[in-house]
Amino acid sequence: MTHAMSGEELRRYREQRGMNQQELVSWLNDHLGRRYDRAKISRWETGSERIPQTVAAALKDGTRPTGIPAAVVAGRAPLVFCAANQKGGVAKTTTCVNVAWLLGREGRRVLLIDCDPQANATVHLGIDPHDREVAKATLTHALRSTRPMREFVTPVCDGVFDLLPSSISLAATDRELLRQPNGTLILRAKVAQLAGHYDFVVLDCPPHLGELTVSVLNAADQLLIPTQTEMLSMMGIPQLFETIVAVRELVNPRLEILGILPTMYSPRRLQDEQVMADLNELATAENLRLFSPVRRAADYTKSVMAGRPGLAMNANSAGAESYREIAAALLALHPVTAQEEAGRGA
Repeated sequence: MTHAMSGEELRRYREQRGMNQQELVSWLNDHLGRRYDRAKISRWETGSERIPQTVAAALKDGTRPTGIPAAVVAGRAPLVFCAANQKGGVAKTTTCVNVAWLLGREGRRVLLIDCDPQANATVHLGIDPHDREVAKATLTHALRSTRPMREFVTPVCDGVFDLLPSSISLAATDRELLRQPNGTLILRAKVAQLAGHYDFVVLDCPPHLGELTVSVLNAADQLLIPTQTEMLSMMGIPQLFETIVAVRELVNPRLEILGILPTMYSPRRLQDEQVMADLNELATAENLRLFSPVRRAADYTKSVMAGRPGLAMNANSAGAESYREIAAALLALHPVTAQEEAGRGA
């Protein structure tokens, strides 16, 4: 295992090679597929932030930490995953943030795109939506711009994965999509530009079936349906099924349902037990996977206040096993190729 690199070691490494901070940033971003900046290097060198092990490994052996040659992965499309339910408050954002964290911890290149005007994922990860809006670095601007989408992302969680933030301005974009020819295909086209740059793209949906959610479904490969173990949450699933059928027939035949995730589950409540039985019946009838339920826990509320994924703060939080099941299912669907494996050993 690569030992921790100190800020002084990093500065010495850079100076011995005659590099300034911007040159080091460029080298790291090229070799790791990240979006670091000079401010991040400064924080590492002063010791105000810990240097990620992936960065230390890249600097010490001078190669990509994954060992995957850039030429091999250049054109590979990422697997696009989303979580959707027309009912709000079902832990969509918590699910996306923690699954993105787990995939990133596996060494995969991950981008989480916040597609919700409420910017819950953005806030959850400690990013100020207003600041990003002022900087014109949100999904709103990415969808309107001719620049590559990856130019709008920012690293989070010490570079474990990247985030394309959202802000309230995205609410207007939902209406704009209605007025544009093929407006709901813009996100799909933008995500297609990320081939070779990310292994997984995670899309966090708004809590309703508007044009933004349809845009997400048009772009996605795998859909997870989180549902709180209460009847109102479950009632939205049949309508979502209808939307999925329409999306498959008209736009995106590759869209598949990864499964159903029960959330905010309390085994002591009779209602929760009844809804779990109903969900099991529904999953069986539709031939869908029913993931282990996520129990109610305070850890995830605390993690929002800390600007971190819950599992980054406590790997054994309630629901950890459920999120690991989801991450494992996605990794199985998008494994490292034989060429990439060969690259790792090169």
